[in-house]
Amino acid sequence: MLLCYNLPNGEETKVALEKSKITLGRGLNVDLTIQDRLSSRLHCCIEFKNNAWHISDLKSRNGTYLNGERIHEAQLNIGDRIRIGETVLACERAAVKGTETVIRELQNEMDSGGKGFKTMMIEIVGNGKKNLKSSTDKIIP
Repeated sequence: MLLCYNLPNGEETKVALEKSKITLGRGLNVDLTIQDRLSSRLHCCIEFKNNAWHISDLKSRNGTYLNGERIHEAQLNIGDRIRIGETVLACERAAVKGTETVIRELQNEMDSGGKGFKTMMIEIVGNGKKNLKSSTDKIIP
Protein backbone atom coordinates (compact mmCIF):
# COMPACT_ATOMS: atom_id res chain seq x y z
CA MET A 1 0.00 0.00 0.00
CA LEU A 2 1.11 3.56 -0.67
CA LEU A 3 0.37 6.62 1.44
CA CYS A 4 0.14 9.72 -0.76
CA TYR A 5 0.05 13.23 0.67
CA ASN A 6 1.28 16.76 0.11
CA LEU A 7 4.08 18.37 2.10
CA PRO A 8 3.49 21.90 3.46
CA ASN A 9 5.29 23.29 0.37
CA GLY A 10 2.77 21.51 -1.89
CA GLU A 11 5.13 18.78 -3.07
CA GLU A 12 3.35 15.44 -3.49
CA THR A 13 4.93 12.57 -1.55
CA LYS A 14 4.31 8.84 -1.86
CA VAL A 15 5.48 6.46 0.82
CA ALA A 16 5.34 2.68 0.40
CA LEU A 17 4.41 0.73 3.51
CA GLU A 18 7.32 -1.71 3.61
CA LYS A 19 7.55 -2.41 7.33
CA SER A 20 4.87 -4.36 9.17
CA LYS A 21 4.35 -1.42 11.55
CA ILE A 22 5.07 2.30 11.19
CA THR A 23 4.42 5.25 13.47
CA LEU A 24 3.32 8.68 12.26
CA GLY A 25 3.50 12.08 13.91
CA ARG A 26 5.54 15.28 14.12
CA GLY A 27 8.07 13.94 16.65
CA LEU A 28 11.65 12.95 16.00
CA ASN A 29 11.21 9.27 16.87
CA VAL A 30 8.53 8.32 14.33
CA ASP A 31 8.86 6.39 11.09
CA LEU A 32 6.92 8.93 9.02
CA THR A 33 7.09 12.58 10.04
CA ILE A 34 3.92 14.60 9.48
CA GLN A 35 4.82 18.29 9.33
CA ASP A 36 1.56 19.56 10.72
CA ARG A 37 1.15 21.72 13.83
CA LEU A 38 -2.06 19.85 14.73
CA SER A 39 -0.33 16.47 14.67
CA SER A 40 0.83 14.95 17.94
CA ARG A 41 4.47 13.96 18.30
CA LEU A 42 3.39 10.30 18.28
CA HIS A 43 0.02 10.51 16.56
CA CYS A 44 -0.93 7.09 15.14
CA CYS A 45 0.45 3.84 13.81
CA ILE A 46 -0.28 1.69 10.80
CA GLU A 47 0.24 -2.02 11.19
CA PHE A 48 -0.17 -5.08 8.99
CA LYS A 49 -2.02 -7.77 10.94
CA ASN A 50 -4.57 -10.47 10.11
CA ASN A 51 -3.76 -10.06 6.40
CA ALA A 52 -4.78 -6.40 6.29
CA TRP A 53 -3.48 -2.92 7.12
CA HIS A 54 -4.92 -1.32 10.27
CA ILE A 55 -4.57 2.19 11.67
CA SER A 56 -4.65 3.00 15.39
CA ASP A 57 -4.78 6.39 17.05
CA LEU A 58 -2.13 6.65 19.78
CA LYS A 59 -4.09 8.95 22.12
CA SER A 60 -3.40 11.96 19.92
CA ARG A 61 -4.73 15.31 21.06
CA ASN A 62 -6.66 16.12 17.87
CA GLY A 63 -7.59 12.60 16.81
CA THR A 64 -7.07 10.46 13.74
CA TYR A 65 -9.77 10.52 11.07
CA LEU A 66 -10.57 7.89 8.46
CA ASN A 67 -12.89 8.95 5.66
CA GLY A 68 -14.14 11.84 7.79
CA GLU A 69 -14.85 9.86 10.97
CA ARG A 70 -12.73 9.96 14.12
CA ILE A 71 -11.38 6.48 14.85
CA HIS A 72 -9.53 4.66 17.59
CA GLU A 73 -8.68 1.68 15.37
CA ALA A 74 -9.85 0.65 11.91
CA GLN A 75 -8.93 -1.44 8.91
CA LEU A 76 -7.48 0.45 5.94
CA ASN A 77 -8.60 -0.12 2.35
CA ILE A 78 -7.48 1.20 -1.01
CA GLY A 79 -9.17 4.57 -1.56
CA ASP A 80 -9.39 5.46 2.14
CA ARG A 81 -8.36 8.93 3.29
CA ILE A 82 -6.58 9.45 6.61
CA ARG A 83 -6.57 12.90 8.20
CA ILE A 84 -3.93 13.84 10.75
CA GLY A 85 -4.35 17.48 11.73
CA GLU A 86 -4.77 19.28 8.41
CA THR A 87 -2.78 16.67 6.46
CA VAL A 88 -4.72 14.16 4.36
CA LEU A 89 -3.07 10.90 3.32
CA ALA A 90 -4.66 8.82 0.56
CA CYS A 91 -4.30 5.03 0.59
CA GLU A 92 -3.37 3.78 -2.86
CA ARG A 93 -2.45 0.43 -4.33
CA ALA A 94 1.28 -0.06 -4.69
CA ALA A 95 2.37 -0.68 -8.27
CA VAL A 96 3.33 -4.25 -9.03
CA LYS A 97 6.69 -4.58 -10.76
CA GLY A 98 6.69 -6.25 -14.13
CA THR A 99 8.97 -9.13 -15.06
CA GLU A 100 11.33 -6.91 -17.06
CA THR A 101 11.76 -4.53 -14.12
CA VAL A 102 12.51 -7.37 -11.70
CA ILE A 103 15.05 -8.93 -14.08
CA ARG A 104 16.72 -5.54 -14.65
CA GLU A 105 16.95 -4.96 -10.88
CA LEU A 106 18.42 -8.43 -10.36
CA GLN A 107 20.99 -7.81 -13.10
CA ASN A 108 21.91 -4.39 -11.67
CA GLU A 109 22.42 -5.93 -8.22
CA MET A 110 24.71 -8.63 -9.62
CA ASP A 111 26.62 -6.13 -11.83
CA SER A 112 27.25 -3.86 -8.85
CA GLY A 113 29.04 -6.65 -7.01
CA GLY A 114 26.13 -7.21 -4.65
CA LYS A 115 24.44 -10.53 -4.10
CA GLY A 116 24.74 -13.37 -6.59
CA PHE A 117 21.89 -14.78 -8.62
CA LYS A 118 21.51 -17.89 -6.45
CA THR A 119 21.34 -15.86 -3.21
CA MET A 120 18.70 -13.53 -4.64
CA MET A 121 16.60 -16.40 -5.98
CA ILE A 122 16.70 -18.11 -2.59
CA GLU A 123 15.46 -14.87 -1.00
CA ILE A 124 12.64 -14.63 -3.54
CA VAL A 125 11.35 -18.22 -3.53
CA GLY A 126 12.54 -19.61 -0.21
CA ASN A 127 15.39 -21.77 0.94
CA GLY A 128 15.91 -23.31 -2.50
CA LYS A 129 15.78 -26.92 -1.35
CA LYS A 130 12.17 -27.58 -2.25
CA ASN A 131 11.52 -26.01 -5.65
CA LEU A 132 14.74 -24.78 -7.26
CA LYS A 133 16.09 -27.35 -9.66
CA SER A 134 18.97 -27.15 -12.12
CA SER A 135 18.72 -28.25 -15.74
CA THR A 136 19.90 -31.71 -14.68
CA ASP A 137 16.95 -31.98 -12.29
CA LYS A 138 19.16 -32.03 -9.19
CA ILE A 139 18.06 -30.03 -6.20
CA ILE A 140 20.26 -27.00 -5.67
CA PRO A 141 21.66 -27.08 -2.13
